[in-house]
Amino acid sequence: LYTEVTWREEKVMEFIFNIDDKTIRFINDNMRSEFLDRVMRKISSAGNYGIIWFAVAFALIAMGGEKRRAGLLMIFSLGVEASVCNLIIKPSVKRVRPNDAHGMVISIDKPKDYSFPSGHTAAAFAAAYSLYLSDKKKGSGLLLCAAVMGFSRVYLLVHYPFDVIAGAALGMISAGFVHRKSEER
Repeated sequence: LYTEVTWREEKVMEFIFNIDDKTIRFINDNMRSEFLDRVMRKISSAGNYGIIWFAVAFALIAMGGEKRRAGLLMIFSLGVEASVCNLIIKPSVKRVRPNDAHGMVISIDKPKDYSFPSGHTAAAFAAAYSLYLSDKKKGSGLLLCAAVMGFSRVYLLVHYPFDVIAGAALGMISAGFVHRKSEER
């Protein structure tokens, strides 16, 4: 049984890595342009250290009322996400970034941490989904922004698609956890 499960897991991981590699090579060979490089660098840099998401959260807090609560929940969601992503998962998985694995030139400063999961994407989805749980209309727009943030990381060759998918899932799980805990009080 153990050998059968291990074989299946290896085949699934091989399938995922194959899609990841083909996607990264396709982007590098067919989509790159100076214009898109500039746009994607700006989008990606907005997510550095979660600055844009904290700015949105603090703006909500400043508005008071229910918006204050939504902003606080966003900050707690970002904290849970960042802790799990950067202190547990990245150092445990240690996935090499695609630009390093494939010797590709990137147009941003080389990230120093590991690739899996995408921290930019996880933060974006933690903030966006948290707002969505508080205010579906405003949160929907932020979820679209989070998806664009995730794509920018793949486009810039610093994350594989699966890193971004896992980051989105981690962000949403973190926000869901925080919101559930806040309702228990």
